[in-house]
Amino acid sequence: MNPRLLLLFALAVPAAAVVVEVNLPLKELRLKDGMLFTDVAVRSFNTASGTTLLMANKDLVSVRTILLPDDVAARLREMSPAQTKEEAEAEKLQEAADRKKAAETAERRQRLAEEEAQAVRAASRSLNVKAAAETAARADRVVDAVARFAEERAKAHFKYQDAPHSNIGAVVSSDIFLQNPEPVPGWGGRYRVEGVAYRQYINNQASGFGRGRREFEILIQTYENRKPEIVEIRIK
Repeated sequence: MNPRLLLLFALAVPAAAVVVEVNLPLKELRLKDGMLFTDVAVRSFNTASGTTLLMANKDLVSVRTILLPDDVAARLREMSPAQTKEEAEAEKLQEAADRKKAAETAERRQRLAEEEAQAVRAASRSLNVKAAAETAARADRVVDAVARFAEERAKAHFKYQDAPHSNIGAVVSSDIFLQNPEPVPGWGGRYRVEGVAYRQYINNQASGFGRGRREFEILIQTYENRKPEIVEIRIK
């Protein structure tokens, strides 16, 4: 079929858009973006807007002419009549508009990608800060638990267990002063707690009361899902 020129005039467009009607049947047509059409026919193309109208599966589909395979685009160029000055200017304007739109789209996508990357980094920093805070809080809870455990065990030890063969009878009163627990290097979950015990007790030999002061340290082993254990109580 010989090409027929249809001149479409629009008041909003300074130059005329030229539509070339053709009938170019193709068994299949794969666009440069990967889209595949089968049993398709090229019905027309617009030299000004850079679009091509396809009939695919009884549906009209408009695609960008630049996405057509090179051989199909070459055949369409052969079918296209010589451009007038106005048509050439319109095509240049359209190409410039397409380039501007493509640049704006690329800039927008780049901006969105940067914003998304910033959001991901911010979320990652937030998670890291939260994880660090949780780790610090967990460590503080462990230290507090060790301190309470050490105080309980120290009170019991110096009231009932310390120096069983000495002249100390019943302990009347005692005060325990502990320093902060410190991790033992090289031992995961092990802590050292130093302290001083002051006691008033019944002196079995003198039939009266006695007072004493004992410096000590306690080694405590902690576990993930178990209660802590006393490793050793050392008298200094």
